[in-house]
Amino acid sequence: MLEISGLSKIFGGLTAVGDFSMTVGKGEFVGVIGPNGAGKTTLMNLITGYLPPSSGDIRFEGTSLVGLAPYQISHRGIGRTFQVVRPFSEMSVEDNVMTGALFSGQRAATLAKAREAAELPMELTGLTAKRHVMAGALTLGEKKKLELARALATSPRLLLLDEVMGGVNRGEVDELMLVLQRIHAAGVTIVMIEHLVEVIIALSMRVVVLNFGRKLYEGSPDEVVEHPDVIESYLGRPLDVEAA
Repeated sequence: MLEISGLSKIFGGLTAVGDFSMTVGKGEFVGVIGPNGAGKTTLMNLITGYLPPSSGDIRFEGTSLVGLAPYQISHRGIGRTFQVVRPFSEMSVEDNVMTGALFSGQRAATLAKAREAAELPMELTGLTAKRHVMAGALTLGEKKKLELARALATSPRLLLLDEVMGGVNRGEVDELMLVLQRIHAAGVTIVMIEHLVEVIIALSMRVVVLNFGRKLYEGSPDEVVEHPDVIESYLGRPLDVEAA
């Protein structure tokens, strides 16, 4: 479904992403982890057209995305969430989700159609009972769910998640994990960037590890948590090794 080959992004003399390649198959749930500054969000912005690559190619269902605007990429079937949620605070939950349907690649022709298209995203994210609540009155965890619902309303075949667990408490993390499992079970392919490694390990079928903008390792969740290079990238080398 998604094929990234030789992707690089250079800001001045800094290589934020360097010669990165990966593939995502239909129906997968792929996790992307790495220390702060590893290039994870830059990678997300490259895939979704918010940044142009310095080199390399990104292909979705066989067609290159390079040079397309974010809305064009969304219309082709890629949805995303952002680290910082920005709902329309003075609009209801339902109206927020409807905006996703109204501006998607399969744009609803009428408000009635948009309202119909908002039903499943609200159901999957557990927001149906909050449909008439103003978005500004939601908790952070609920706003994260709303961000997911609005992205789902664009009818994505591939959903990219950028730190969807950021800032929420343990109970909300557990709720969001269940939401993501429901979304994946509904047939949406997911690529998830997340700083909570235990969440990635629990949800992902495959994990890609970034460090200093380059792929450090790729494998199953069990392989990743046991790999010495991955452990070192997060925890550093033991003091006796550094001293040697």
